[in-house]
Amino acid sequence: MVMKSSRTALVVGGTGPTGPHLLTGLLERGYDVEILHRGVHESPGLPDVRHIHADPHFPETLDDAIATRTWDVVLATYGRLRTVSQAFAGKCGQFIGVGGVPVYRGFFDPAGTKPYGMRLLAREDSTLADACEPVAPFAAKMVAAEREVFRLGAEGAYAATMVRYSQIYGPRNIVPWEWAVMKRIADGRHRMILPDAGLWIVTRCAARNAAEVLLCAVGNPAAAGEAFNVADDDQQTTRQWAENVAMLLGADMEFVGIPSELAPSAMGELLSPTARPHVLVDASRAKRLLGYREVVTAADALAETVAWLTEHPVTAENYPTYNARFDYAMENRLLAAWDHARAYVRRHAPDTAVEMAHAMPHPRVPSLQADARGR
Repeated sequence: MVMKSSRTALVVGGTGPTGPHLLTGLLERGYDVEILHRGVHESPGLPDVRHIHADPHFPETLDDAIATRTWDVVLATYGRLRTVSQAFAGKCGQFIGVGGVPVYRGFFDPAGTKPYGMRLLAREDSTLADACEPVAPFAAKMVAAEREVFRLGAEGAYAATMVRYSQIYGPRNIVPWEWAVMKRIADGRHRMILPDAGLWIVTRCAARNAAEVLLCAVGNPAAAGEAFNVADDDQQTTRQWAENVAMLLGADMEFVGIPSELAPSAMGELLSPTARPHVLVDASRAKRLLGYREVVTAADALAETVAWLTEHPVTAENYPTYNARFDYAMENRLLAAWDHARAYVRRHAPDTAVEMAHAMPHPRVPSLQADARGR
C-alpha cells in the first residue's frame, strides 16, 4: 500500500464526547484529519476538518465513501466495528477500533458465571464472554468484532489495536448520567433513591482521558496487536459519584439505599442495565506500553460535565433515548413503603451487632501468657 507523504488520519464518528479531543489531538500531532459520520449530528465547536458523510453500519455506503483512498491511521469510534474493520483493510497503516468492557465474561448474565459476575480489576487478558456458554448475543457480536480486527491485523491488512471503553462521561455524552441527580436537585427534591445503597462500582472514564489513550496509541508500534482498557485514575462508588454531583451544585440531598430489585427504574437512571454487580477494570497496560497519563482528574472532569449540563439542560430532542422517568409520585410511595418496612423489621425482627474485639493481643502488663480475651 502506497502511503501519502503527509500523515493522514480519519476518525469514524468524531461528534460524540471523545470526538473533539481526538480531532484536536491529531491536529496537534501534525495529522491531516477528516471525520466520517452519518451527518445527523453536526456538533458545534468541532475543529475545522473535512467531513465525509456515510453510514458506517453498512459496507456498501462505506465502500462508496472510501473508494480508493488511504489513510495512515483510522480511529473507529462509531458504527459496526466488524464492518468498519473490513472496509478499511488495506486502506490504512494503522486501525484503532473502539469496543467496550462488555467483551468480558460476566458483564452480561452475571448469574450464569461462577463465581458470580465479572472478574474484579479485569485485565485485557481476562476471560472473554465467548469462552463458554451461555453467551449473550450482544457480547458475542462485540467479541467477534474484536477478533476480526486482530485477524486482519495478523494478516497484514494494517497494524491493529483495540480500546475497550468503560462508562464514558463528559460534555456531549450520549447518556447524561449526572442529570439523574441534577434534575432532582433543580426540582427541589430532598431525597433520592440509590439502588443497593449506591455501593456499586462501575469503572468510569472521562472522555478526555479515553481520547488520550487512543492518541497515545496513534503511530505507536507498541500498540500493534494489543487491547487496552480505559479508566480514570480515581474511581468512585455510585454513592460517592452522586454525592459529588450534589456537592458541586451546593445541594443537601439525602440518598436513600433501597435494594435494586425494588428500585429498577433507579438502576436504569444511574447505571448501565447490565452492570451487575460491579464492573471494575485494570487500565494500567496503557500506562506501561503506551506511556499514557491521564489529562484530567476525575474530580475536574465531573465538575466540567456538571457545568456543561447546567448550560445545556437535557431535553427529549437532544437526548431522545434518555429514559429517566422522574416519577416523583412513584418515588414518594416507594420511599414511604421502604421507611415503613425498615421500621417493621426493627420492631418484629430486631438484631444487635456482635461484640467486636481486635484479633491480636493487647496485654496491659508484660506477660508470656494469653491476655484476658485468650489471645
